[in-house]
Amino acid sequence: GIRSWLAVALQKDGVLLGVINAHRHTVRPFTGKQIALLQNFAAQAVIAMENARLLTETGEALEQQTATAEVLQVINSSPGDLAPVFAAMVERAARLCEADEAALRTFDGELLHLGSVHGSKPEVVERLWQLGPTRLFGLYEAFARGETIVHFADVRETDIFRDDPVVRERLEIRGIRSWLAVALQKEGVLFGVINVHRHAVRPFTGKQIALLQNFAAQAVIAMENARLLTETREALEQQTATAEVLQVINSSPGDLAPVFDAILEKAHSLCGVAKGSLELYDGKNFRAVATRGLADSFAGELRQGYPASDNPATRPLIEGQAFTHILDRARHKFPFTPRAVDAEGAHTLLCVPLRRDDKLLGMIAAARLEVRPFTDKQIALLQSFAAQAVVAMDNARLLDEIRQRQAELRVTFDNMGDGVAMFDGELRLAAWNRNFQQILGLPDEFIAGRPSAAEFIRHLATHGEFGVVEVEAEVRRLTETLGAQWSAERTRPDGRVIEVRHNPVPDGGFVLIYSDITERQRAEAQIRAARDAAEKALRELKMAQASLIHAEKMASLGQLTAGIAHEIKNPLNFVNNFAGLSVELLDELKETTRPALALLGEETRAEAEEIVATLTGNLDKIAEHGRRADGIVTSMLAHSRGGSGERQKVDVNALVDEALNLAYHGARAQDQSFNIALERDFTPAIAPIDLVPQDITRALLNLIGNGFYAASRRHREGGTPSVKVTTRDFDGGVEIRVRDNGTGIAPELRDKLFQPFFTTKPTGEGTGLGLSISYDIVTQQHGGTIEVDSAVGEFAEFTIRLPRRATAGARLPTGADAG
Repeated sequence: GIRSWLAVALQKDGVLLGVINAHRHTVRPFTGKQIALLQNFAAQAVIAMENARLLTETGEALEQQTATAEVLQVINSSPGDLAPVFAAMVERAARLCEADEAALRTFDGELLHLGSVHGSKPEVVERLWQLGPTRLFGLYEAFARGETIVHFADVRETDIFRDDPVVRERLEIRGIRSWLAVALQKEGVLFGVINVHRHAVRPFTGKQIALLQNFAAQAVIAMENARLLTETREALEQQTATAEVLQVINSSPGDLAPVFDAILEKAHSLCGVAKGSLELYDGKNFRAVATRGLADSFAGELRQGYPASDNPATRPLIEGQAFTHILDRARHKFPFTPRAVDAEGAHTLLCVPLRRDDKLLGMIAAARLEVRPFTDKQIALLQSFAAQAVVAMDNARLLDEIRQRQAELRVTFDNMGDGVAMFDGELRLAAWNRNFQQILGLPDEFIAGRPSAAEFIRHLATHGEFGVVEVEAEVRRLTETLGAQWSAERTRPDGRVIEVRHNPVPDGGFVLIYSDITERQRAEAQIRAARDAAEKALRELKMAQASLIHAEKMASLGQLTAGIAHEIKNPLNFVNNFAGLSVELLDELKETTRPALALLGEETRAEAEEIVATLTGNLDKIAEHGRRADGIVTSMLAHSRGGSGERQKVDVNALVDEALNLAYHGARAQDQSFNIALERDFTPAIAPIDLVPQDITRALLNLIGNGFYAASRRHREGGTPSVKVTTRDFDGGVEIRVRDNGTGIAPELRDKLFQPFFTTKPTGEGTGLGLSISYDIVTQQHGGTIEVDSAVGEFAEFTIRLPRRATAGARLPTGADAG
């Protein structure tokens, strides 16, 4: 019977929350005041609804925070123990998510393991534990694909329920309808699943899903803390066990039995091993040297040794594998293995080798009564203990070798010819040999008391070892040298000569070595005298041989060049004379035929004059080359004659200066355009020296002339050629240097410079005799030396050294030289 009707929205911020309405059975519209009044009631209703919502949310948030705090409190109160943590989580998850049941499962990478369950009937819980681990199938299959949340409003409406009878049976027995599961994961790695479900079809809200995610995050934190705590505890236990084994190794050097027993004890306690042994391998058989948990009869068989090549536990180790891991020894048919299984009840076996440089030394065998494989960490731990066993074996071997070497060194030490004593870091006598005591005549009672270094020095000083000295002053002086290395020789009171060597030791202390060198010094003096005499005789013999060989070569060369020069001289004179005469006759012919030529035609006369000019030019060239050949012959004769003057006292500076001037003016006479910078660096007041001035001047002219040629040739296109001449006075003689800034001399040519007829000049510009003559004059006639130094393209420097007195190798001029 409604006639008039009024409705007002309950809303906030444009969101409709409800409606309040009023109506009448008669037609009577509502007034504006009535409408405003209803709007006021609507606003109050919205406020009441908002207060109720905020109160509900606050209560829920407080309840969630309380649950979170309680779970965290359980985590803190049971570090490493996940069972109470998981139980608290599933209880609160079921309560806060309004679920009938809740469960938490952990994932090992392959299987899901039940961690805790809440709300299910006891028989259901028992059945879940009996079922054991399950794979990621059915409702959990989505997590294998990387899903993090799986939510079914009604699992009976899913393909999984319809297609999988096993899943359908489990869900129907437990009455599950709405189902929610959240992955426990970190950085994409699945650690487990927490799930809640309801017996009625009532999907979980977003807040409940977020709440379950929060519990999942807390579960991951608890699992990570437990893992870290377990790893830390295991690492600490392993480090403690390793330290204890090392302590046993250090406390029993050379004794391996307690070391092997300690290694077995620690390996078994940390790896959950019931029985085992540590065995050594001799290349053919294994033999137990330590056992644990084995019956005496079986341990005795292992200690006697057994072949290893066909044993399935040891053969892989011989072939080089890192370890042998047999899950169940009862499955192997090897004769030795069933007896171990039957007698010892051992099934799972792990054998870890002892190796040094890929050589098999033995193994650690660890067995479990049940079939339960060893983890990677346990295998690594046993490998660590195996490495420690190898270290202990190496230490024992090295200790035996050291003891043997010590015994050998003691015998060698006592039988050394020298006396040796060692003082330790506290500067007390630590060791000595018999010769040390005998050389110094030290009493037994004194040396047995292991005196200090100061007491030792005081004893020697008191008994006259250092002569007449003030004892305490000598003690202070020698004590100050103990940190330095030194050696000294002294003559003992009995006349023997003793060499003392003092060598400090880096870690403190020092070593003293006393050697009786009386006979050695006498023999060395005789050997030195004989060696000096032999070396002197050898030098004189080599000088005489070199002088004779060179004299013989030069004599033969002189005879040859003299003969050739004399044979060439006469026809060469005829060539030169007739060339000059022909020029004169040609000039007369031109004067005589001048009238006749004037009567000839112009072409004929020009042709005749050209022929006459050609003949005149040819005769000039013949005369020029004849004079050149005459100069070569003259040089050859001079080379064959050698020295021709007498020795006399000469002022070297004046002689060098005169040679420099002669060379310069001679070069200017041949070429008026010749110009060169001359430098003189003469040491003043050089004492006169005995030499043949003509020959030395000749040698200097050759060297200076070569310098002029090289410097001028290099600087034709620019630059200033220069030649520098230096004189120096040295002990026993005089040095003369001639240096030019010319083309230089290649290294491969320097050894040939002083050979006769060798020249670096182009053909026709040198005879190759100048340096050979100069070398002969300096070395053979005057007993000096001549050396050359050069850098190609930069300079060449010749150094002449002349002794003040003629040496055995000097050749004085004779009458034969003059001929």
